Amino acid sequence: MTLYSRVPIRYRLAITMVCILLGAILLADGVGLIPSAKSSLLSGRVALAESLAISGTGLLDDDTTRLRQTMQAVVARNESLKSVRLVKATGEIEFQTQGHGQFWRDGEQLPQNNLSVPIFQGNDRWGDLQLAFNPLSGELGWARFGVVGLLLFVAPVCFFQFAFFLKRMVDALNPQGAIPDGVRSLMDTFTEGLVIIDEQERILFANRQLCRATGHRFEDLFGKSIRSLEFEIGDAKPEWPWEEAFRTNALTRERVLRLQTGNSVSTFSVNSNPVPGQGLMATLDDITEIEEHKKQLALALEVAKDASEAKSAFLANMSHEIRTPLNAVLGFTDVLRRGLVTDPRESSDYLNMIHRSGAHLLGLINDILDLSKIEAGRMEVESIPTAVHEVVLDAVNVQSARAAEKQIGLSFEFPTALPAQIGCDPTRLRQILTNLVGNAIKFTDKGAVTVLTLFDPQAKRLSIHVRDTGIGMTVEQQSIVFESFVQADSSTTRKFGGTGLGLSISRRLAEALGGGISVVSRVGEGSVFTIDLPVDSGTEHWLTREDLQRYAITRSACDAAPTLGRLPKQPILVVDDGEANRRLIEVVLSRAGATVFSAGNGQEAIEAVCNNTFSLILMDMQMPVLDGMSATRELRQLGCTVPIVALTGNAMKGDREKCLDAGCDGFLAKPVNLDELLACCQKFLGQGQAAINDAPSELIHSTLPTDDPEIRAVVDGFLGRLDDRLEDMKKAVGDSDFETVKGDAHWLKGSGGTVGFGPLSDRAEDLEKAADDGDTLLALEILEQIQSLRKRIALPGSRNDASIQATGADSVADECEPDEMVETGPIECALPLPDEDYRDIVIDFVQRFDHRLHRMHRLLADANYDELEREAHWLKGSGGTVGYMALTNPSSKLMRAASLGNEGNCQLLLKQIVQIRQRMVVPSPSCQSSPTA
Repeated sequence: MTLYSRVPIRYRLAITMVCILLGAILLADGVGLIPSAKSSLLSGRVALAESLAISGTGLLDDDTTRLRQTMQAVVARNESLKSVRLVKATGEIEFQTQGHGQFWRDGEQLPQNNLSVPIFQGNDRWGDLQLAFNPLSGELGWARFGVVGLLLFVAPVCFFQFAFFLKRMVDALNPQGAIPDGVRSLMDTFTEGLVIIDEQERILFANRQLCRATGHRFEDLFGKSIRSLEFEIGDAKPEWPWEEAFRTNALTRERVLRLQTGNSVSTFSVNSNPVPGQGLMATLDDITEIEEHKKQLALALEVAKDASEAKSAFLANMSHEIRTPLNAVLGFTDVLRRGLVTDPRESSDYLNMIHRSGAHLLGLINDILDLSKIEAGRMEVESIPTAVHEVVLDAVNVQSARAAEKQIGLSFEFPTALPAQIGCDPTRLRQILTNLVGNAIKFTDKGAVTVLTLFDPQAKRLSIHVRDTGIGMTVEQQSIVFESFVQADSSTTRKFGGTGLGLSISRRLAEALGGGISVVSRVGEGSVFTIDLPVDSGTEHWLTREDLQRYAITRSACDAAPTLGRLPKQPILVVDDGEANRRLIEVVLSRAGATVFSAGNGQEAIEAVCNNTFSLILMDMQMPVLDGMSATRELRQLGCTVPIVALTGNAMKGDREKCLDAGCDGFLAKPVNLDELLACCQKFLGQGQAAINDAPSELIHSTLPTDDPEIRAVVDGFLGRLDDRLEDMKKAVGDSDFETVKGDAHWLKGSGGTVGFGPLSDRAEDLEKAADDGDTLLALEILEQIQSLRKRIALPGSRNDASIQATGADSVADECEPDEMVETGPIECALPLPDEDYRDIVIDFVQRFDHRLHRMHRLLADANYDELEREAHWLKGSGGTVGYMALTNPSSKLMRAASLGNEGNCQLLLKQIVQIRQRMVVPSPSCQSSPTA
């Protein structure tokens, strides 16, 4: 790219015009058309000298006075003449003006400076007249340079004049005049750059966006070659976009050019459209950000690919880790629900498996929550007095069952003395150690796992080594084993399971405690994981090796015989919006000897406390209507001094303090540990006296011949009504409505004996007396006994699982699937169908039943629980009336589920009712009965 091509067109035109003018001047000078100032001046000086010489000859006589005066006058009146001298032919100086010797140089006579002319007297030469002139250069000024000086003066003056003239001319002529002002203004609004060039690639128009992108004004771009913008080709093609367009005479699309402006590089997508004979229009779309985004996207895609692979592996591992224990929970629960186990030992084994699987699931959830808190920087640790030896023994004892299952040894050693307490976070230390011991057991198939605890008093550092004889690791595997979601290799995950979170969380927790975790391992020989923590002993009391050994033996003996705590018979209010949670706590506390009341939210709890006396309140913190924290504050403002224990699934640091600040006296995290629950209650209520006998009692059968369908229908109807009455009685006792309790107890006393359940009549009589005396605690105790009897009632052909017929709204349908709650055979109508009147009634009922069943589904879909409850009430009464007693119990439960707005239970119960409908044998008008679907 030449420098000339970068010069604006008006300057190039001005230069051309100046060159033409200078050439004309040189030509004129060459042919003599331009006069020479120097020659003219020289000629004048010679003429002056000759005139003076002639004048001097005329004035010369014997007296040279006149000549002398004339010469002085000439010098005085002629500025260019410095001095004169008259020199006789003999060389004698006759006369000279002042300073002539300074201006005259003998032997260096220059015609333009020193002239000497002869003077004659007669025919004889008298002498010479010497004239000294000013130097010719001073006289000429710029003219002394001749034509060169003229050129040097004319060239710049004319250039600026021509440039100014051309600018004014260009402005007057409007170089953009080919483009109407409206179109030009529109082009200036384009978001992409736009340029129009002629066939010589000179810029004729550039819109505002292109000027802004290139950092030039249009006036500077006009007429310049587009290549002067110093674009760089950014794609694989060798020629410029406009070259390609001119060559092919076709539109070129999405060519890439780059332009560096300052420290940044802009990228443009160029489309060039030639117009034959007129030039070309090109658009330049700035795609710099798009290119950057592409680069970032490519990098992000690479990172996302790696993350996706890690995520997929993690999800696969997590799915396996969750599904495996969940399969055990659901499978063994189903086995127990179906009554397939009769051996108490086998039942206990299955329950232990369910509990271990649930604990494993809880551990997975805790790991994920811990990792999320660590990643978010919200993991906090505390420093409180901690007995390290107790933490070590806890971790070992928790994992002892797993070690026994694998038939490997699990032991602990205390080679050095330990401080009785150190400043540490016992929960986090126990979590770290449990993870490491569990990991060691997982990867050890034979040999043993040993936990060694040492303390260096000089360095004040605690070291706990977890040593195993397992599979070991390579150096490469050791370098990644502490990363999240990472295990040694995929075969490790397939063989041993796990999510790859335990070691990562353990190291981060150790770092949060101010220490760290390291590993030394050899393939096939085992591994040693070491927890190293800086420790402030915080005590002067030390435990020797012998002390620690005795403590371990005593601890093992105590742990070998755990017992379930007992509570005094005092009223406890359980407040929780979860029915399952309430039932669990009610069962545990009532079996421990306490009297339990329940409420579903904080508002109900306040009402219950205002109307009854309680010795302890277990309050869930997150509930609808009124949460537990607000309810606790309100109770304290009302003057309630009953101990309140917070129950919450939020077990993060700070949650305990929030609950205590709200007025709670204790704190229990969900899922509730039963031993911790009872210990907490004993803290406020004290110990109970009697032991609990939780052995299952015998089943209760009606003394009536329930094999008879009609009698059995009557018994089924009684049991359905009993469930409602028991719920009403429990509520009435809570409200101190003893008249209602007395009436329901009197009904049960008579009806229970009528249908063959004598034990119910006996307890109902006791309940009637307690209601007559207004004894709330005794009434509740008797009601609990009646509910226990109700759970033991069984009918021929029915399942003996008491959970089917449990009282209360919480037994509706969340304990079993509907298709497992009923039999699979046909259901006959109990009415005498040969009678035409009865048959017509039944047929009419079935038709209305089918219509209402569809309406029930619509009502549930619309969440219209009030109407659904009324429909269920109709079905409960009508179904039994027309002889289909199997509809009574699920309809009754559907009523309660709808009243509670429990969508899940309503769906399950509607499903059960549909299954019953499919098994119903419906009479035809011809009296030929057949099952209908």
